[in-house]
Formats: sequence, C-alpha cells, structure tokens
Amino acid sequence: MPLEWLFGKKKTPEEMLKQHQRNLNRTMRDLDRERQKMEQQEKKIIADIKKMAKQNQMVIVQSVIY
Repeated sequence: MPLEWLFGKKKTPEEMLKQHQRNLNRTMRDLDRERQKMEQQEKKIIADIKKMAKQNQMVIVQSVIY
C-alpha cells in the first residue's frame, strides 16, 4: 500500500475491460475517418480524371492514371 501513490491503484478486471473497449472504439472511429477521407480523395481524383478526359487532355489523364 505505501507505494500506491507512486504506481497508482491496481485496476479491477472490469475497469481494465472498460478501458480496452474505449481504446478499441476510439481506434475504430479513427480508422473509419481515415477510410472516409480516402474515399473522398478517390472520388475527387476520378472526377478530375473525367473532367480532363472531357476536355481532351489525354496526356494528363494518362499520366495521372499511371
């Protein structure tokens, strides 16, 4: 007990489970945000490619694709 102030109180299994669940949920939210950003970027790139292709800028389109 005297070193409790140094190392902190030992957590119960329920508290540890709650903390791990919170961390998992946070990580899942972060991954979902990242996926949404990538999907938005993909849509923007596809729209840009279509726009350039419509303007007959095929050299630029081919360089973006490859």
